[in-house]
Amino acid sequence: MPTLRRLLLCSALLIGFILLGAQALGMLAAHRYLNAQLAQQSEAGVNALAWALSHGEATGAEQAKLADELFGQGLYSLVRITNEGNAVSAERRLHPDGSSRERDWRGAWLNMEAPVVSRPFTAADGGTKGTITVQSDARLARDTLWQGGMRVLGLVLAAGVFWALFAVNLVRWIEARTSRDICERVRALAPGNETPLTGSCELVGVDQALVDAQRRVAATVQEQNARIESLQSEIYRDPITRLSNRKYFVDQFRQALADKTHDAGGHLLMFRQRDLAQINRHLSRAFTDQWLRSSSDRLRKLVAEFGGPASQVARISGSDFALLLPRTSAPQASLLAERVRRELRSLRVPMDKYGWCRWALAMAAFAPGDNMSDTLARLDHALMCAESADDDQITPASQAADSTRIGEYSWHDALITALEQHRFSLSAQPLHDLSGALLHHEARLTLHDLSGTDPVPASIFMPPAVRLGLSADCDIQAIRLGLDWLFTHDGALTVPVSLASLAQGSFLLRLERMLADRPALTLRLIIEVDAVGLVEHGADVRQLCDIVTSAGARVGLSRLSQQFGAMEHLHEFPVSYLTLCGSFIAGLLHSPGSQHLAATVVATAMTLDMAVYAADVPDTATQFVLEEIGVRAIRGAVVNFAHAHDLALDHQWVPS
Repeated sequence: MPTLRRLLLCSALLIGFILLGAQALGMLAAHRYLNAQLAQQSEAGVNALAWALSHGEATGAEQAKLADELFGQGLYSLVRITNEGNAVSAERRLHPDGSSRERDWRGAWLNMEAPVVSRPFTAADGGTKGTITVQSDARLARDTLWQGGMRVLGLVLAAGVFWALFAVNLVRWIEARTSRDICERVRALAPGNETPLTGSCELVGVDQALVDAQRRVAATVQEQNARIESLQSEIYRDPITRLSNRKYFVDQFRQALADKTHDAGGHLLMFRQRDLAQINRHLSRAFTDQWLRSSSDRLRKLVAEFGGPASQVARISGSDFALLLPRTSAPQASLLAERVRRELRSLRVPMDKYGWCRWALAMAAFAPGDNMSDTLARLDHALMCAESADDDQITPASQAADSTRIGEYSWHDALITALEQHRFSLSAQPLHDLSGALLHHEARLTLHDLSGTDPVPASIFMPPAVRLGLSADCDIQAIRLGLDWLFTHDGALTVPVSLASLAQGSFLLRLERMLADRPALTLRLIIEVDAVGLVEHGADVRQLCDIVTSAGARVGLSRLSQQFGAMEHLHEFPVSYLTLCGSFIAGLLHSPGSQHLAATVVATAMTLDMAVYAADVPDTATQFVLEEIGVRAIRGAVVNFAHAHDLALDHQWVPS
């Protein structure tokens, strides 16, 4: 039963109970009052008859006449006069008629009976002459009580019938109004349904409308859920590559660092497209976006095939990407990182006539509880070192000292402070030829930070300086300190210069003024540049050579073994020496081809009046091979001719 009907029914029952209770209490009060009136009436009748008989000598006929007069009033049902000896002289009594049965059940139900009152009457001399018995007639009182009760009960029943009709009509009106309103609202849910509702709206129609509305609402909810998922995908995915963006990557990395299970931890591989800006300049933006999208799809498939279920590839900035490898061991992470490196190599696009676009990769291990900012800062520094190395080998982020594992912005503040306060120093190491004669000293620039810890070598702070555009200022500091060193020492000094500094026009102008100010010292200064500059930055290197040679200084060439393509340009530059180093020297002993190539380099250099030096020599056997080829000076971690004790171990700075 609906709630409204229950409320109306309960209200009707409560009101009926109150009315019937009030009626019962009223009839009970009237019953008591009428009984009292009947008793008083009987007392009055017997007193009146006793007075009349006591004040006269009434014969039997007169007594009968008085009894008739009293009974004739119609108020009494019994009038009896008895004389001495209990002889009845007159008696008048109502006789039962055909309606006695009705009076009997009403009398029994209403319990309306007048009391019988008896009183003796006396003569004038005071003697008792007899007894008078009178009983009032209860029919009138009973009929009055019955009629009054029936009228009130009829009024209550009429009011109940009226209330029932009113309640039924009210319920029907409310249901019809509610149903119509529901129908209108449900019909309004249907798109394009603007026709007005005519007639009544039955409950069956409401039920069908609710079913239709439920279907439409379910479809709308499904559509909204799909839209929410789409919006979440837009929020957490890069719009071009469709990889996870930085926000989602940071959330996943934070969860991996918060994992406390026994196999928690993992590795993080970051790789950077070094030439993305140049690709955008030389190629169309649409081609670049398509290339990034297709490359990301191939990387995603590669990670899905060979990585774990929790592996995640993300694009965290324009040119930076990250591969999160939670719960992976070092061999597993290294194998997948090598697959990614090979895939990136195969996805390269040509930049110009000299080569392809370049990737820099770095990887770090993490454990639960590690600081996310510190880990990302270490990776960022390792990426900068990988950029300076100018190859796509994976650089471990743990190779830097703990004090240098800071981010790009922190490096900017540290370098700016060091440049403003001249917190740089220069250390020099001698280089001797095979006979033990001093060739020159090799300068190494170091940075002193505010903490007062050990100085930071150039191999640590120069990659961030190159990325932040501060390499020219650092190189100017190195040349200035080199000239100061030449003022207090004898012999020549080699100062390395970054190729990134040559690309800044102000560097060459400042260098020219600095060399012109101290011409006597400039004669013993050697500026060393990377051999890759002869291939990729030929104009800048040629301008540098013109400035240096005009001032009386010399130019040296480092890392020729990393770019043998520079051999075809050697004759174009006034280079005084060139250096072979790295893996080429390390594998020279077991590679006849490398030995033949080294001999060719030495022969070409001798033809052009250039000396050849070798660095990173691993053992004496390799030293003997280099001596036979004609290398003039040899140095390395194990072998250093003539003055091994003069060479302290140092970080090797690879200029970019």
